[in-house]
Amino acid sequence: MGSLVFLVQLNELNQFEGNILTIKIPFLVDVPEYENGFNVWMVLVMTLTAGVIIGFLLALFQIISQKSEVFSLKSKLRRVQVELDSLRNESIEDDIILTDKVDDSSL
Repeated sequence: MGSLVFLVQLNELNQFEGNILTIKIPFLVDVPEYENGFNVWMVLVMTLTAGVIIGFLLALFQIISQKSEVFSLKSKLRRVQVELDSLRNESIEDDIILTDKVDDSSL
């Protein structure tokens, strides 16, 4: 409601000698309906709307990329968990002899 009051007052303030000020957009002056330009409040609303839409699209792409990254990390975590479980279940042979002796011939 406050934004409507703001736009009405903005429209009333942007008058010069009784004529409402307009903003001409470069590529739309050739279009017959828009050759006189847009009211200031219309340009303000269009700019804010375009900003909201662009921000929404950027956030949407960011969310989609984050979701795909989370999905791939969950998949990788599952594979590593399966590998860890299989390594835990393997039996360790007791006949392995560990020695700390170093042979001079092996160097």
